[in-house]
Amino acid sequence: MSNAIAAALLIPRAWRDLRLKPSPEIDASCATKARVIQCRESPKTFIVHLFSLTWGVYVSAVYFHAKGWQKTQFSTGRELILFGLTRRGIGGLEMIQPIVVSQTGAISPVYKRKMAKEALSLISVAALEKEGLPRDVAETLCNLHFPQTMPNLSSRSVSYALKFAEIFNFLRQLNAKKRDLPSLARIEADPAPFIRNLPFSLTDDQLGAIEDCRNDLAKPVQARRLIVGDVGCGKTAVMLAVAFMAKKAVIMVPTTLLAAQIYEEAGKLLKDLLSISLVTAGAGSKSEGLSAADLLIGTHALLHQVLPRVPCVMIDEQHRFGTNQRKLLGELTSGRGGKPHIFQFSATPIPRTLAMIESALLDISTIKTAPFVKRTTTKVIDKASFKELIGAIRDEIAANNQVLIVYPLIEASGANEYQSLEEAQGFWFKNFENVYVTHGKDREKERIILSFRDNGSILLATTVVEVGINLPRLTTVVVVGAERLGLATLHQLRGRVGRMGQNSRCFFYTNHIQNERLRALAETMDGFEVAELDLKNRMCGDLLSGEFQSGAAFNYFDLADDEEILAAAKKRISLCHTPERMAGAAISH
Repeated sequence: MSNAIAAALLIPRAWRDLRLKPSPEIDASCATKARVIQCRESPKTFIVHLFSLTWGVYVSAVYFHAKGWQKTQFSTGRELILFGLTRRGIGGLEMIQPIVVSQTGAISPVYKRKMAKEALSLISVAALEKEGLPRDVAETLCNLHFPQTMPNLSSRSVSYALKFAEIFNFLRQLNAKKRDLPSLARIEADPAPFIRNLPFSLTDDQLGAIEDCRNDLAKPVQARRLIVGDVGCGKTAVMLAVAFMAKKAVIMVPTTLLAAQIYEEAGKLLKDLLSISLVTAGAGSKSEGLSAADLLIGTHALLHQVLPRVPCVMIDEQHRFGTNQRKLLGELTSGRGGKPHIFQFSATPIPRTLAMIESALLDISTIKTAPFVKRTTTKVIDKASFKELIGAIRDEIAANNQVLIVYPLIEASGANEYQSLEEAQGFWFKNFENVYVTHGKDREKERIILSFRDNGSILLATTVVEVGINLPRLTTVVVVGAERLGLATLHQLRGRVGRMGQNSRCFFYTNHIQNERLRALAETMDGFEVAELDLKNRMCGDLLSGEFQSGAAFNYFDLADDEEILAAAKKRISLCHTPERMAGAAISH
Protein backbone atom coordinates (compact mmCIF):
# COMPACT_ATOMS: atom_id res chain seq x y z
CA MET A 1 0.00 0.00 0.00
CA SER A 2 1.69 3.18 -1.16
CA ASN A 3 -0.24 5.90 0.67
CA ALA A 4 -2.60 6.56 3.55
CA ILE A 5 -5.56 7.55 1.35
CA ALA A 6 -5.38 4.33 -0.68
CA ALA A 7 -5.23 2.33 2.55
CA ALA A 8 -8.17 4.24 4.04
CA LEU A 9 -10.27 3.48 0.95
CA LEU A 10 -10.01 -0.28 1.63
CA ILE A 11 -12.98 -0.02 3.94
CA PRO A 12 -14.45 -2.86 6.04
CA ARG A 13 -17.34 -4.84 4.59
CA ALA A 14 -19.12 -4.73 7.96
CA TRP A 15 -18.73 -3.75 11.61
CA ARG A 16 -19.49 -5.76 14.74
CA ASP A 17 -20.74 -3.76 17.67
CA LEU A 18 -19.17 -5.78 20.49
CA ARG A 19 -20.16 -3.35 23.21
CA LEU A 20 -22.23 -5.12 25.87
CA LYS A 21 -25.62 -3.48 26.33
CA PRO A 22 -28.07 -4.00 29.23
CA SER A 23 -30.87 -5.28 26.99
CA PRO A 24 -30.95 -7.08 23.63
CA GLU A 25 -31.65 -5.24 20.38
CA ILE A 26 -34.32 -7.29 18.62
CA ASP A 27 -33.73 -8.07 14.91
CA ALA A 28 -30.22 -6.64 15.12
CA SER A 29 -26.77 -8.12 15.67
CA CYS A 30 -25.48 -7.70 19.21
CA ALA A 31 -23.10 -9.21 21.74
CA THR A 32 -23.72 -10.92 25.05
CA LYS A 33 -21.75 -12.79 27.69
CA ALA A 34 -23.49 -16.11 28.38
CA ARG A 35 -23.18 -19.46 30.24
CA VAL A 36 -23.92 -22.75 28.46
CA ILE A 37 -26.83 -24.64 30.04
CA GLN A 38 -27.20 -27.56 27.64
CA CYS A 39 -26.95 -28.52 23.94
CA ARG A 40 -29.59 -30.23 21.83
CA GLU A 41 -29.11 -31.60 18.31
CA SER A 42 -31.48 -32.64 15.48
CA PRO A 43 -30.72 -33.73 11.89
CA LYS A 44 -30.78 -30.09 10.68
CA THR A 45 -30.15 -27.93 13.74
CA PHE A 46 -27.79 -27.64 16.69
CA ILE A 47 -29.31 -25.60 19.52
CA VAL A 48 -27.38 -24.31 22.53
CA HIS A 49 -29.44 -23.20 25.53
CA LEU A 50 -27.67 -20.40 27.40
CA PHE A 51 -28.22 -17.91 30.15
CA SER A 52 -27.23 -14.35 29.20
CA LEU A 53 -25.19 -12.87 32.04
CA THR A 54 -25.45 -9.51 30.29
CA TRP A 55 -29.22 -9.39 29.88
CA GLY A 56 -30.28 -11.70 32.73
CA VAL A 57 -32.50 -13.87 30.48
CA TYR A 58 -32.38 -17.27 28.82
CA VAL A 59 -31.42 -17.33 25.11
CA SER A 60 -30.99 -20.08 22.51
CA ALA A 61 -28.16 -20.12 19.95
CA VAL A 62 -29.44 -21.78 16.76
CA TYR A 63 -27.09 -23.33 14.17
CA PHE A 64 -28.17 -24.88 10.89
CA HIS A 65 -26.03 -27.74 9.60
CA ALA A 66 -23.46 -27.04 12.32
CA LYS A 67 -19.86 -28.05 11.73
CA GLY A 68 -17.93 -30.17 14.22
CA TRP A 69 -15.70 -27.28 15.33
CA GLN A 70 -18.80 -25.21 16.12
CA LYS A 71 -20.20 -27.91 18.38
CA THR A 72 -16.97 -28.33 20.32
CA GLN A 73 -17.08 -24.66 21.41
CA PHE A 74 -19.99 -25.36 23.75
CA SER A 75 -19.62 -27.40 26.93
CA THR A 76 -22.00 -27.25 29.87
CA GLY A 77 -21.08 -24.48 32.33
CA ARG A 78 -18.66 -22.70 29.95
CA GLU A 79 -18.90 -18.91 29.84
CA LEU A 80 -18.26 -17.22 26.49
CA ILE A 81 -19.08 -14.15 24.42
CA LEU A 82 -21.46 -14.54 21.48
CA PHE A 83 -22.25 -12.12 18.68
CA GLY A 84 -25.08 -12.56 16.21
CA LEU A 85 -28.54 -11.68 14.97
CA THR A 86 -30.96 -11.64 17.89
CA ARG A 87 -34.70 -12.16 17.46
CA ARG A 88 -37.81 -13.37 19.28
CA GLY A 89 -38.55 -17.01 18.42
CA ILE A 90 -41.36 -19.39 19.36
CA GLY A 91 -39.51 -20.55 22.45
CA GLY A 92 -38.13 -17.16 23.48
CA LEU A 93 -35.05 -15.14 22.60
CA GLU A 94 -32.85 -16.62 19.83
CA MET A 95 -29.43 -15.82 18.35
CA ILE A 96 -29.07 -17.13 14.79
CA GLN A 97 -25.69 -18.61 13.81
CA PRO A 98 -23.79 -16.51 16.41
CA ILE A 99 -20.00 -16.44 16.43
CA VAL A 100 -17.79 -16.73 19.49
CA VAL A 101 -15.60 -13.64 19.96
CA SER A 102 -12.67 -13.12 22.27
CA GLN A 103 -13.31 -9.61 23.57
CA THR A 104 -15.99 -6.97 24.02
CA GLY A 105 -16.22 -3.24 24.55
CA ALA A 106 -15.52 -1.92 21.04
CA ILE A 107 -16.82 -1.76 17.47
CA SER A 108 -14.79 -4.23 15.43
CA PRO A 109 -14.28 -3.80 11.63
CA VAL A 110 -14.61 -6.86 9.39
CA TYR A 111 -12.62 -6.71 6.14
CA LYS A 112 -13.18 -8.60 2.88
CA ARG A 113 -9.57 -9.73 3.04
CA LYS A 114 -7.28 -9.64 6.01
CA MET A 115 -6.12 -6.04 6.35
CA ALA A 116 -2.34 -5.90 6.63
CA LYS A 117 -1.06 -4.31 9.82
CA GLU A 118 1.25 -2.17 7.68
CA ALA A 119 -1.72 -0.74 5.80
CA LEU A 120 -3.71 -0.05 8.97
CA SER A 121 -0.69 1.65 10.51
CA LEU A 122 -0.74 4.19 7.66
CA ILE A 123 -4.24 5.39 8.51
CA SER A 124 -4.57 8.36 10.85
CA VAL A 125 -6.14 11.79 10.70
CA ALA A 126 -2.69 13.39 10.67
CA ALA A 127 -1.45 11.15 7.83
CA LEU A 128 -4.55 11.76 5.70
CA GLU A 129 -4.33 15.51 6.28
CA LYS A 130 -0.64 15.45 5.34
CA GLU A 131 -1.58 13.86 2.02
CA GLY A 132 -4.03 16.67 1.37
CA LEU A 133 -7.45 15.58 2.61
CA PRO A 134 -9.62 18.06 4.54
CA ARG A 135 -9.86 17.29 8.26
CA ASP A 136 -13.57 16.39 8.20
CA VAL A 137 -13.00 13.86 5.40
CA ALA A 138 -9.95 12.43 7.19
CA GLU A 139 -11.90 12.01 10.44
CA THR A 140 -14.81 10.32 8.68
CA LEU A 141 -12.50 7.82 6.96
CA CYS A 142 -10.64 7.07 10.18
CA ASN A 143 -13.93 6.32 11.93
CA LEU A 144 -14.54 3.54 9.38
CA HIS A 145 -11.35 1.74 10.46
CA PHE A 146 -11.20 2.78 14.13
CA PRO A 147 -14.89 3.41 14.85
CA GLN A 148 -15.96 5.28 17.95
CA THR A 149 -19.56 5.21 16.71
CA MET A 150 -21.26 2.65 14.49
CA PRO A 151 -20.52 3.69 10.86
CA ASN A 152 -23.37 4.17 8.38
CA LEU A 153 -22.21 3.84 4.77
CA SER A 154 -25.45 5.34 3.48
CA SER A 155 -24.98 8.57 5.42
CA ARG A 156 -24.22 11.68 3.39
CA SER A 157 -20.98 12.43 5.24
CA VAL A 158 -19.52 8.94 4.72
CA SER A 159 -20.60 8.85 1.07
CA TYR A 160 -19.03 12.26 0.45
CA ALA A 161 -15.79 11.34 2.22
CA LEU A 162 -15.36 8.14 0.19
CA LYS A 163 -16.13 9.85 -3.12
CA PHE A 164 -13.90 12.85 -2.35
CA ALA A 165 -10.97 10.75 -1.16
CA GLU A 166 -11.16 8.41 -4.15
CA ILE A 167 -11.22 11.10 -6.83
CA PHE A 168 -8.67 13.21 -4.92
CA ASN A 169 -6.26 10.27 -4.76
CA PHE A 170 -6.89 9.54 -8.44
CA LEU A 171 -6.05 13.12 -9.42
CA ARG A 172 -2.86 12.92 -7.35
CA GLN A 173 -1.80 9.86 -9.34
CA LEU A 174 -2.57 11.59 -12.63
CA ASN A 175 -0.57 14.63 -11.58
CA ALA A 176 2.33 12.37 -10.65
CA LYS A 177 2.28 10.89 -14.16
CA LYS A 178 2.59 14.26 -15.87
CA ARG A 179 6.14 15.38 -16.59
CA ASP A 180 7.35 18.67 -18.02
CA LEU A 181 9.79 17.72 -20.79
CA PRO A 182 11.81 20.19 -22.87
CA SER A 183 10.35 20.92 -26.30
CA LEU A 184 12.38 20.64 -29.50
CA ALA A 185 11.66 24.28 -30.29
CA ARG A 186 9.96 27.36 -28.95
CA ILE A 187 7.91 28.61 -31.86
CA GLU A 188 6.74 32.22 -31.96
CA ALA A 189 4.22 32.14 -34.81
CA ASP A 190 1.32 34.18 -36.11
CA PRO A 191 -1.55 32.23 -37.72
CA ALA A 192 -3.02 35.40 -39.28
CA PRO A 193 -1.55 34.88 -42.79
CA PHE A 194 -3.06 31.38 -42.94
CA ILE A 195 -6.42 32.54 -41.59
CA ARG A 196 -6.61 35.45 -44.04
CA ASN A 197 -5.91 33.05 -46.91
CA LEU A 198 -8.87 30.78 -46.08
CA PRO A 199 -11.89 30.81 -48.42
CA PHE A 200 -14.20 30.70 -45.39
CA SER A 201 -14.47 32.25 -41.93
CA LEU A 202 -13.49 30.41 -38.80
CA THR A 203 -15.78 30.16 -35.77
CA ASP A 204 -14.82 31.71 -32.44
CA ASP A 205 -14.20 28.21 -31.04
CA GLN A 206 -11.84 27.36 -33.90
CA LEU A 207 -9.97 30.65 -33.38
CA GLY A 208 -9.80 29.94 -29.65
CA ALA A 209 -8.34 26.46 -30.21
CA ILE A 210 -5.76 27.89 -32.65
CA GLU A 211 -4.78 30.52 -30.07
CA ASP A 212 -4.39 27.81 -27.40
CA CYS A 213 -2.07 25.89 -29.71
CA ARG A 214 -0.16 29.06 -30.61
CA ASN A 215 0.56 29.67 -26.92
CA ASP A 216 1.59 26.03 -26.48
CA LEU A 217 4.08 26.18 -29.35
CA ALA A 218 5.83 29.13 -27.72
CA LYS A 219 6.55 27.20 -24.51
CA PRO A 220 9.97 25.74 -23.66
CA VAL A 221 8.26 22.57 -22.40
CA GLN A 222 6.45 19.97 -24.48
CA ALA A 223 2.78 20.78 -25.01
CA ARG A 224 0.22 18.00 -24.68
CA ARG A 225 -3.19 19.24 -25.76
CA LEU A 226 -6.43 17.49 -26.71
CA ILE A 227 -8.70 19.39 -29.09
CA VAL A 228 -12.22 17.99 -28.79
CA GLY A 229 -14.99 18.97 -31.15
CA ASP A 230 -18.35 17.75 -32.30
CA VAL A 231 -18.85 16.11 -35.67
CA GLY A 232 -18.31 18.64 -38.47
CA CYS A 233 -16.97 21.40 -36.20
CA GLY A 234 -13.94 22.09 -38.40
CA LYS A 235 -11.02 20.45 -36.60
CA THR A 236 -9.09 20.00 -39.89
CA ALA A 237 -8.77 23.77 -40.31
CA VAL A 238 -7.34 23.99 -36.77
CA MET A 239 -4.93 21.17 -37.57
CA LEU A 240 -3.64 22.91 -40.70
CA ALA A 241 -3.34 26.22 -38.86
CA VAL A 242 -1.10 24.50 -36.30
CA ALA A 243 0.97 22.97 -39.13
CA PHE A 244 1.36 26.44 -40.65
CA MET A 245 2.59 27.89 -37.35
CA ALA A 246 4.96 24.99 -36.65
CA LYS A 247 6.44 25.08 -40.22
CA LYS A 248 7.53 21.44 -39.76
CA ALA A 249 4.89 18.95 -38.59
CA VAL A 250 3.50 15.41 -38.81
CA ILE A 251 -0.20 14.49 -38.87
CA MET A 252 -1.17 10.85 -38.24
CA VAL A 253 -4.74 9.61 -38.96
CA PRO A 254 -6.29 6.13 -38.61
CA THR A 255 -7.21 5.35 -42.25
CA THR A 256 -5.81 5.80 -45.74
CA LEU A 257 -9.05 7.46 -46.82
CA LEU A 258 -8.81 10.07 -44.07
CA ALA A 259 -5.15 10.66 -44.81
CA ALA A 260 -5.93 11.27 -48.49
CA GLN A 261 -8.84 13.52 -47.53
CA ILE A 262 -6.72 15.72 -45.23
CA TYR A 263 -3.88 15.69 -47.76
CA GLU A 264 -6.27 17.00 -50.42
CA GLU A 265 -7.59 19.68 -48.06
CA ALA A 266 -4.07 20.69 -47.03
CA GLY A 267 -3.11 21.01 -50.69
CA LYS A 268 -5.86 23.61 -51.11
CA LEU A 269 -5.48 25.56 -47.88
CA LEU A 270 -1.67 25.47 -47.55
CA LYS A 271 -0.89 25.94 -51.23
CA ASP A 272 2.37 27.87 -51.69
CA LEU A 273 2.76 27.97 -47.89
CA LEU A 274 4.09 24.49 -47.05
CA SER A 275 5.34 21.46 -48.99
CA ILE A 276 3.27 18.39 -48.18
CA SER A 277 3.88 14.62 -48.49
CA LEU A 278 1.42 11.75 -48.10
CA VAL A 279 2.68 8.66 -46.23
CA THR A 280 0.43 5.59 -46.45
CA ALA A 281 0.98 1.92 -47.11
CA GLY A 282 0.12 2.45 -50.76
CA ALA A 283 1.53 5.93 -51.32
CA GLY A 284 5.03 4.75 -52.16
CA SER A 285 6.72 7.28 -49.87
CA LYS A 286 10.34 6.58 -49.01
CA SER A 287 12.02 7.47 -45.76
CA GLU A 288 14.94 9.23 -47.37
CA GLY A 289 12.67 11.75 -49.09
CA LEU A 290 10.53 12.67 -46.09
CA SER A 291 12.83 15.22 -44.48
CA ALA A 292 12.32 17.62 -47.39
CA ALA A 293 8.59 18.01 -46.72
CA ASP A 294 7.26 20.63 -44.33
CA LEU A 295 4.16 18.60 -43.51
CA LEU A 296 3.84 14.81 -43.47
CA ILE A 297 0.30 13.42 -43.50
CA GLY A 298 -0.11 9.68 -43.11
CA THR A 299 -1.51 6.61 -41.42
CA HIS A 300 0.26 4.26 -39.01
CA ALA A 301 2.60 3.69 -41.98
CA LEU A 302 4.45 6.69 -40.54
CA LEU A 303 5.56 4.47 -37.66
CA HIS A 304 7.59 2.33 -40.10
CA GLN A 305 9.55 5.24 -41.58
CA VAL A 306 12.68 7.10 -40.54
CA LEU A 307 11.00 10.37 -39.69
CA PRO A 308 12.66 13.77 -39.49
CA ARG A 309 12.87 15.61 -36.18
CA VAL A 310 9.86 17.92 -36.12
CA PRO A 311 8.68 20.35 -33.41
CA CYS A 312 5.00 19.41 -33.76
CA VAL A 313 3.07 16.13 -33.97
CA MET A 314 -0.70 15.88 -34.45
CA ILE A 315 -2.86 12.78 -34.10
CA ASP A 316 -6.38 12.80 -35.52
CA GLU A 317 -9.02 10.51 -33.96
CA GLN A 318 -6.43 9.77 -31.29
CA HIS A 319 -8.56 7.08 -29.60
CA ARG A 320 -8.16 4.92 -32.75
CA PHE A 321 -4.48 4.47 -31.94
CA GLY A 322 -3.03 2.50 -29.06
CA THR A 323 -1.03 4.18 -26.33
CA ASN A 324 2.17 2.58 -27.65
CA GLN A 325 1.53 3.82 -31.20
CA ARG A 326 1.03 7.40 -30.02
CA LYS A 327 4.14 7.16 -27.87
CA LEU A 328 6.21 5.73 -30.75
CA LEU A 329 5.28 8.60 -33.07
CA GLY A 330 6.56 11.05 -30.47
CA GLU A 331 9.80 9.09 -30.08
CA LEU A 332 10.39 8.86 -33.85
CA THR A 333 10.14 12.64 -34.20
CA SER A 334 12.12 13.52 -31.05
CA GLY A 335 15.68 14.74 -30.94
CA ARG A 336 18.42 15.07 -28.35
CA GLY A 337 17.26 18.59 -27.64
CA GLY A 338 13.74 17.64 -26.60
CA LYS A 339 10.31 16.36 -27.55
CA PRO A 340 7.81 17.57 -30.16
CA HIS A 341 4.68 19.41 -29.07
CA ILE A 342 1.79 16.92 -29.27
CA PHE A 343 -1.75 17.88 -30.27
CA GLN A 344 -4.43 15.22 -30.32
CA PHE A 345 -7.81 15.68 -32.01
CA SER A 346 -11.07 13.86 -31.34
CA ALA A 347 -14.55 14.11 -32.85
CA THR A 348 -16.01 12.35 -29.81
CA PRO A 349 -16.97 15.02 -27.26
CA ILE A 350 -16.26 14.06 -23.68
CA PRO A 351 -18.44 14.84 -20.64
CA ARG A 352 -17.45 17.68 -18.32
CA THR A 353 -16.31 15.33 -15.57
CA LEU A 354 -14.00 13.41 -17.90
CA ALA A 355 -12.60 16.66 -19.28
CA MET A 356 -11.94 17.89 -15.74
CA ILE A 357 -10.15 14.66 -14.89
CA GLU A 358 -8.10 14.41 -18.09
CA SER A 359 -6.99 18.01 -17.67
CA ALA A 360 -4.67 16.69 -14.95
CA LEU A 361 -2.71 14.92 -17.70
CA LEU A 362 -3.11 17.27 -20.65
CA ASP A 363 -4.66 20.58 -21.64
CA ILE A 364 -8.02 20.54 -23.40
CA SER A 365 -9.61 22.83 -25.97
CA THR A 366 -13.21 22.36 -27.03
CA ILE A 367 -14.88 23.32 -30.30
CA LYS A 368 -18.63 23.35 -29.78
CA THR A 369 -19.91 25.59 -32.57
CA ALA A 370 -20.01 24.31 -36.15
CA PRO A 371 -19.21 26.47 -39.21
CA PHE A 372 -22.88 26.11 -40.18
CA VAL A 373 -26.13 25.08 -38.51
CA LYS A 374 -26.73 21.33 -38.74
CA ARG A 375 -30.15 20.76 -40.28
CA THR A 376 -30.59 17.11 -39.42
CA THR A 377 -33.87 15.67 -38.19
CA THR A 378 -33.69 12.44 -36.20
CA LYS A 379 -36.50 9.90 -35.96
CA VAL A 380 -36.81 6.59 -34.10
CA ILE A 381 -38.78 4.14 -36.28
CA ASP A 382 -39.78 0.48 -36.40
CA LYS A 383 -41.14 -1.83 -39.12
CA ALA A 384 -44.49 -0.01 -39.09
CA SER A 385 -42.70 2.97 -40.66
CA PHE A 386 -40.80 0.96 -43.29
CA LYS A 387 -42.97 2.18 -46.18
CA GLU A 388 -42.40 5.78 -45.07
CA LEU A 389 -38.65 5.10 -44.91
CA ILE A 390 -38.52 3.72 -48.45
CA GLY A 391 -40.40 6.80 -49.68
CA ALA A 392 -37.91 9.12 -47.97
CA ILE A 393 -34.99 7.22 -49.53
CA ARG A 394 -36.51 7.49 -53.03
CA ASP A 395 -37.03 11.25 -52.53
CA GLU A 396 -33.39 11.78 -51.55
CA ILE A 397 -32.05 9.78 -54.48
CA ALA A 398 -34.34 11.67 -56.88
CA ALA A 399 -32.78 14.91 -55.57
CA ASN A 400 -29.29 13.54 -56.42
CA ASN A 401 -28.53 12.93 -52.77
CA GLN A 402 -27.06 9.80 -51.20
CA VAL A 403 -28.20 7.36 -48.51
CA LEU A 404 -26.20 5.33 -45.99
CA ILE A 405 -27.73 2.23 -44.38
CA VAL A 406 -25.78 0.75 -41.47
CA TYR A 407 -26.31 -2.88 -40.40
CA PRO A 408 -25.23 -4.37 -37.05
CA LEU A 409 -23.59 -7.51 -38.49
CA ILE A 410 -21.98 -8.61 -41.73
CA GLU A 411 -23.26 -12.21 -41.69
CA ALA A 412 -26.37 -13.89 -40.34
CA SER A 413 -26.41 -14.79 -36.65
CA GLY A 414 -28.98 -16.74 -34.69
CA ALA A 415 -28.61 -14.31 -31.80
CA ASN A 416 -29.37 -11.27 -33.96
CA GLU A 417 -33.00 -10.13 -34.36
CA TYR A 418 -32.17 -7.97 -37.39
CA GLN A 419 -31.08 -8.85 -40.91
CA SER A 420 -27.36 -8.86 -41.51
CA LEU A 421 -25.65 -6.91 -44.26
CA GLU A 422 -25.41 -10.02 -46.45
CA GLU A 423 -29.06 -10.99 -45.86
CA ALA A 424 -30.41 -7.51 -46.63
CA GLN A 425 -28.38 -6.53 -49.69
CA GLY A 426 -30.58 -8.54 -52.10
CA PHE A 427 -33.59 -6.30 -51.36
CA TRP A 428 -31.67 -3.11 -52.08
CA PHE A 429 -30.05 -4.44 -55.26
CA LYS A 430 -33.48 -5.53 -56.52
CA ASN A 431 -35.28 -2.24 -55.83
CA PHE A 432 -32.59 0.42 -56.33
CA GLU A 433 -29.72 1.25 -58.68
CA ASN A 434 -26.15 2.26 -57.85
CA VAL A 435 -26.04 0.32 -54.59
CA TYR A 436 -22.60 -0.21 -53.01
CA VAL A 437 -21.67 -2.58 -50.17
CA THR A 438 -18.68 -2.58 -47.81
CA HIS A 439 -17.72 -3.42 -44.22
CA GLY A 440 -14.80 -3.42 -41.81
CA LYS A 441 -13.32 -6.70 -43.07
CA ASP A 442 -13.46 -5.57 -46.71
CA ARG A 443 -9.93 -4.87 -47.99
CA GLU A 444 -11.43 -2.77 -50.76
CA LYS A 445 -13.61 -0.65 -48.47
CA GLU A 446 -11.76 2.61 -49.06
CA ARG A 447 -11.87 2.22 -52.84
CA ILE A 448 -15.57 1.31 -52.65
CA ILE A 449 -16.41 4.34 -50.48
CA LEU A 450 -14.58 6.64 -52.89
CA SER A 451 -16.43 5.11 -55.82
CA PHE A 452 -19.73 5.49 -53.95
CA ARG A 453 -18.93 9.13 -53.22
CA ASP A 454 -18.66 9.86 -56.94
CA ASN A 455 -21.23 7.47 -58.43
CA GLY A 456 -23.46 5.82 -55.82
CA SER A 457 -26.99 6.27 -54.53
CA ILE A 458 -27.06 3.85 -51.56
CA LEU A 459 -24.19 2.58 -49.44
CA LEU A 460 -24.81 -0.53 -47.33
CA ALA A 461 -22.18 -0.79 -44.62
CA THR A 462 -21.30 -1.51 -41.02
CA THR A 463 -19.92 1.14 -38.66
CA VAL A 464 -16.77 1.33 -40.84
CA VAL A 465 -18.05 4.75 -41.97
CA GLU A 466 -18.39 6.07 -38.42
CA VAL A 467 -15.46 8.45 -38.32
CA GLY A 468 -14.25 11.28 -40.49
CA ILE A 469 -15.23 10.29 -44.02
CA ASN A 470 -16.43 13.23 -46.09
CA LEU A 471 -19.40 12.37 -48.31
CA PRO A 472 -20.78 15.77 -49.34
CA ARG A 473 -23.96 14.44 -51.03
CA LEU A 474 -24.93 12.16 -48.15
CA THR A 475 -28.20 13.43 -46.64
CA THR A 476 -29.81 10.33 -45.10
CA VAL A 477 -28.51 7.68 -42.71
CA VAL A 478 -30.46 4.65 -41.48
CA VAL A 479 -29.05 2.69 -38.53
CA VAL A 480 -30.56 -0.80 -38.21
CA GLY A 481 -30.76 -2.17 -34.68
CA ALA A 482 -29.74 1.24 -33.34
CA GLU A 483 -30.25 0.25 -29.71
CA ARG A 484 -27.27 -2.13 -30.04
CA LEU A 485 -24.83 0.76 -30.47
CA GLY A 486 -23.51 3.32 -28.00
CA LEU A 487 -24.85 6.86 -28.13
CA ALA A 488 -21.46 8.27 -29.14
CA THR A 489 -21.28 5.88 -32.12
CA LEU A 490 -24.83 6.73 -33.15
CA HIS A 491 -24.06 10.43 -32.97
CA GLN A 492 -20.94 9.91 -35.08
CA LEU A 493 -22.97 8.08 -37.71
CA ARG A 494 -25.56 10.84 -37.68
CA GLY A 495 -22.73 13.29 -38.22
CA ARG A 496 -21.93 11.76 -41.61
CA VAL A 497 -24.97 13.45 -43.18
CA GLY A 498 -25.56 17.10 -44.04
CA ARG A 499 -21.85 17.93 -44.07
CA MET A 500 -22.47 20.89 -46.38
CA GLY A 501 -25.27 22.34 -44.26
CA GLN A 502 -28.10 20.90 -46.35
CA ASN A 503 -31.30 19.46 -44.87
CA SER A 504 -30.71 15.85 -43.86
CA ARG A 505 -32.35 12.96 -42.06
CA CYS A 506 -31.34 10.24 -39.61
CA PHE A 507 -33.48 7.17 -38.90
CA PHE A 508 -32.82 4.89 -35.93
CA TYR A 509 -34.53 1.62 -36.89
CA THR A 510 -35.36 -0.60 -33.93
CA ASN A 511 -37.71 -3.35 -32.79
CA HIS A 512 -37.84 -1.59 -29.42
CA ILE A 513 -39.61 1.64 -30.34
CA GLN A 514 -39.94 2.83 -26.71
CA ASN A 515 -36.17 2.78 -26.12
CA GLU A 516 -35.48 5.80 -23.91
CA ARG A 517 -31.82 6.16 -24.92
CA LEU A 518 -32.72 6.48 -28.59
CA ARG A 519 -35.53 8.91 -27.89
CA ALA A 520 -33.23 11.10 -25.78
CA LEU A 521 -30.60 11.07 -28.52
CA ALA A 522 -33.19 12.02 -31.14
CA GLU A 523 -33.97 15.17 -29.16
CA THR A 524 -30.46 16.67 -29.21
CA MET A 525 -27.81 17.36 -31.84
CA ASP A 526 -25.28 18.62 -29.28
CA GLY A 527 -22.44 16.10 -29.08
CA PHE A 528 -21.49 17.27 -25.60
CA GLU A 529 -25.05 16.63 -24.37
CA VAL A 530 -24.84 13.21 -26.05
CA ALA A 531 -21.62 12.53 -24.14
CA GLU A 532 -23.39 13.31 -20.86
CA LEU A 533 -26.23 10.94 -21.81
CA ASP A 534 -23.73 8.25 -22.78
CA LEU A 535 -21.91 8.60 -19.48
CA LYS A 536 -25.11 7.91 -17.55
CA ASN A 537 -25.52 4.65 -19.48
CA ARG A 538 -22.02 3.25 -19.09
CA MET A 539 -19.18 3.46 -16.61
CA CYS A 540 -15.74 4.85 -17.33
CA GLY A 541 -12.53 2.89 -17.87
CA ASP A 542 -9.00 3.20 -16.57
CA LEU A 543 -7.62 6.69 -17.16
CA LEU A 544 -4.23 5.89 -15.70
CA SER A 545 -3.56 3.22 -18.34
CA GLY A 546 -4.69 5.51 -21.15
CA GLU A 547 -7.58 3.21 -22.05
CA PHE A 548 -10.54 5.31 -20.96
CA GLN A 549 -13.34 3.17 -22.41
CA SER A 550 -15.99 1.21 -20.56
CA GLY A 551 -15.81 -0.68 -17.29
CA ALA A 552 -15.80 0.71 -13.77
CA ALA A 553 -12.73 2.68 -12.66
CA PHE A 554 -14.14 3.95 -9.37
CA ASN A 555 -15.74 2.20 -6.43
CA TYR A 556 -17.43 5.23 -4.90
CA PHE A 557 -17.05 8.28 -7.18
CA ASP A 558 -19.75 8.55 -9.87
CA LEU A 559 -18.68 10.31 -13.06
CA ALA A 560 -22.24 11.07 -14.06
CA ASP A 561 -23.40 12.60 -10.77
CA ASP A 562 -20.40 13.82 -8.78
CA GLU A 563 -19.15 16.78 -10.81
CA GLU A 564 -19.32 19.11 -7.77
CA ILE A 565 -17.19 16.72 -5.70
CA LEU A 566 -14.68 16.54 -8.55
CA ALA A 567 -14.50 20.34 -8.72
CA ALA A 568 -13.88 20.50 -4.96
CA ALA A 569 -11.15 17.84 -5.21
CA LYS A 570 -9.43 19.67 -8.08
CA LYS A 571 -9.50 22.90 -6.07
CA ARG A 572 -8.01 21.06 -3.11
CA ILE A 573 -5.29 19.57 -5.34
CA SER A 574 -4.28 23.04 -6.51
CA LEU A 575 -4.12 24.33 -2.91
CA CYS A 576 -1.90 21.54 -1.59
CA HIS A 577 0.07 20.91 -4.78
CA THR A 578 3.54 21.29 -3.27
CA PRO A 579 6.76 19.25 -3.70
CA GLU A 580 6.42 17.94 -0.14
CA ARG A 581 2.84 16.75 -0.58
CA MET A 582 2.78 15.94 -4.27
CA ALA A 583 6.20 14.47 -4.87
CA GLY A 584 6.85 14.05 -8.57
CA ALA A 585 3.74 15.91 -9.69
CA ALA A 586 3.85 18.50 -12.45
CA ILE A 587 3.11 22.19 -12.06
CA SER A 588 -0.66 22.60 -12.03
CA HIS A 589 -2.34 24.55 -14.74
